[in-house]
Amino acid sequence: MPFSFQNLTSGVTLSCIAAVVLCNLLILLMIRAGVLDHPVARSSHTRPTPKGGGIGIVGAFILCLPPALYEAHASMRIVPAITGLLVGMILLGTVSWLDDVRPFPARYKLAAQFVAAIAAAIGTGATLPEMIPFVLAAVFITNALNFIDGINGLASGVMAISALLLASTGLMPVAFVLLAVCLLSFLPYNFPKARIFMGDVGSQPIGLAIAWGGMTGFGTGSGLLVIALLSGVLWDVTFTLARRARAGDRLAQAHRGHLYQLAVRSGLPVPLVTCLYWGFALWGAAAFATGQIITMVLMIALPQLAWTGYVCTRAKTRVQDRW
Repeated sequence: MPFSFQNLTSGVTLSCIAAVVLCNLLILLMIRAGVLDHPVARSSHTRPTPKGGGIGIVGAFILCLPPALYEAHASMRIVPAITGLLVGMILLGTVSWLDDVRPFPARYKLAAQFVAAIAAAIGTGATLPEMIPFVLAAVFITNALNFIDGINGLASGVMAISALLLASTGLMPVAFVLLAVCLLSFLPYNFPKARIFMGDVGSQPIGLAIAWGGMTGFGTGSGLLVIALLSGVLWDVTFTLARRARAGDRLAQAHRGHLYQLAVRSGLPVPLVTCLYWGFALWGAAAFATGQIITMVLMIALPQLAWTGYVCTRAKTRVQDRW
């Protein structure tokens, strides 16, 4: 799956302009609505900030995708895959927004994630043996991107980069260019200073869309590419879960122990940490482009191990409370 600028430009449609306008309007509407995220002990922010910016991203994407596909004369063969994705995103977005407004038990959110992932996987035409790993991977990726959405611009930037690079391989370029356009429209509202947060209503459906890209082109290597692009996120979440499990902590309990959170708590600037995770996504693409699995693994693993060691060393001396 070579990267190509031509593939990227083939996904550009007039509907992208409509998506920019609609995304901005919905985000401004959510800022005015004033549904606030109040800081708590585990929060990285210190003042109440509007949330629900993901409604602008996801809403613009869902509404503009059908006309974009029509404009690009997309093949009817992709209709089942697109339908499965949109059904999954709408379901997950609805449940996530309800949870953003009035939180409810995690088991209901997890159930919605599985149902949404199944809908997305069915649309790709996956066989039953393929469905199980696809769905499990999609749920993990969805949660990982939700967990990583804790400082300004990190999750939205990583997902925008991932969407652009997936499109550049020729994988559903119309869909992934449009998704990147919506994410990039949101980014100025959230980075470097946040006027609004994306919220679960954004991170979870978009996480599902990125995972769906891995399912859709799995036979051509897109699954491996998604893992490479999200390597920084996936490593952070996996390492944190393993560390907390070893310490006997409840894994479902909210915390501030992710590597990116420890880096900020130890004194590193938020924009620096965010840009570093964007760099991990680009580095993952470079590692994938080598075409050699061992080289790719080494290129991804070594920086992650170095980052982990650096952050943990800083945290031991600079973070006073338990982590």
